[in-house]
Amino acid sequence: MGLTVRDLDRSAEWYERVLGFKFVRRLEAPPDDENIPPALLLRHPDSGFLVALCGHRGRSGDRFSPRRTGLDHIALEVSDEDQLAHWIGELDALGVEHSPIRDLGHSRFVSLEDPDGIQLELWVTITPPRPG
Repeated sequence: MGLTVRDLDRSAEWYERVLGFKFVRRLEAPPDDENIPPALLLRHPDSGFLVALCGHRGRSGDRFSPRRTGLDHIALEVSDEDQLAHWIGELDALGVEHSPIRDLGHSRFVSLEDPDGIQLELWVTITPPRPG
């Protein structure tokens, strides 16, 4: 997954500190190709999920809005409700603002935003017991 961000290093620090991603490498953009941005690659050690934080030349620099056509949010699934509760404790300890647990019946989630306002959800699917 690639996300266009305002400040590569600031965003990388947040994803590492808050979500536990690890630095993989920095990709420099070729000076003669406007279509390839400089980027930082980060990988989550438990899931192997890879994120590229991109610094496109000529990006708008404004804060993310889910009302703009394109990305609304990113949902990252956690293993169970205990893990969701653990994440809430981690976010609180780091001083990261987040929503209360929201219950949709089939799932529960917590919302938070990265430094550019990109909304992330930590999500757990609740499997109801099958009738007898």
